Amino acid sequence: LYDATLEARRVYNETIRFAKDGVDWNSISPRLEDDADLVKNTTQRIVAKALGAMENYYEYDDFGKPSHTKDGTYPLRANYEEGYNLSLTDDGDVAFRISAAPYKHVKGVLEGSDAHLDLLKTALTGDEWKVSTSETLWRDGEPELHVNIRNTKQTVRDKQDSRMVVGVDVNEDNVALTALSTDGVEDTLVIDFPEIKFERHRYFTMRKRVQNAGKDSMHDTLEGREERFVRDRLHKVSRHIVEWSQQFERS
Repeated sequence: LYDATLEARRVYNETIRFAKDGVDWNSISPRLEDDADLVKNTTQRIVAKALGAMENYYEYDDFGKPSHTKDGTYPLRANYEEGYNLSLTDDGDVAFRISAAPYKHVKGVLEGSDAHLDLLKTALTGDEWKVSTSETLWRDGEPELHVNIRNTKQTVRDKQDSRMVVGVDVNEDNVALTALSTDGVEDTLVIDFPEIKFERHRYFTMRKRVQNAGKDSMHDTLEGREERFVRDRLHKVSRHIVEWSQQFERS
């Protein structure tokens, strides 16, 4: 599995190199699918992620050009039942099988919080939740499997029948919510997150300095830390929004 994440890094680097060399982006994935020691689906998803990084580079006025000489591991991205699979054991555990390479599988039993495992078991046994993509990565010397699941049953009431709407105004450092009914404003909420703007600016400054100094490995480390910080804060904000909005779910 570790070797597969190193191969994933090579595929990522090759994609960036080809893009920099002017290779037609549509031809990069087929080219690497035949060359990489990874399953086809995993290669496709890594190439898509790398090309997304190049798109961001051009979008932000050619700053932060992705490196094609990174070392270390890179997450294995896969679709459910293509690059990985999950199942319940007789003991009630969640077993996994990851296609680390063609015809080479890594098998085991997942460990994690009870809440996360219970939700995953619900997705595997019912119709309300559906298992989708995953990432296999190494963090602090240990392998982790990040699984995405989505709800398939929740429906939104037809707007003609709704008696309550929640307006969301996303600003630079806060989110403003207003619940409106036929009687007027029911409630409002403002969630401030100035630390996100501050931290992103701080990381931007640090990354620019280390990039100008030619320290690509440090640049990549800072980029990963920033991504995890922002993802954590946005997750907390979104969870707060959902919890607040649930008081109106019957309206």
